[in-house]
Amino acid sequence: RCARTVTTARRQPVNAALGINSMSNMNIVMMLKNEKATVPECCCEDMAEALKDHEHPLYYSGAYQEFGLLLSSEFEHSVLNYCLWCGSKLPDSRRDEWFDKLEVMGIDPWEHDIPIHFLNSSWWSNA
Repeated sequence: RCARTVTTARRQPVNAALGINSMSNMNIVMMLKNEKATVPECCCEDMAEALKDHEHPLYYSGAYQEFGLLLSSEFEHSVLNYCLWCGSKLPDSRRDEWFDKLEVMGIDPWEHDIPIHFLNSSWWSNA
């Protein structure tokens, strides 16, 4: 599979066929909007260029360590498992781990402020 289902905070599929997730929490929305400026080390030059292009639907989430495509709105997306250009395996998403760590800390990301280091890759890259 090239893409997989994106799930909500409770990990319930919103639209299993398209892998759609609607995010409503302002912290998470801002995290995703600001991550378009983040360009990780990529498997190929084509992917790196697409991530730099603000008009391209490809995104990278440093907080979740996940690559995906924005769908019909900026809050609906499909997570990619493989590069669209060279076919390389992309890193596994840390989305579930992100929610699990916040839950252990007693933080509901839909109701509480999220610690700033959870809004980027620092929560997992410095572990």
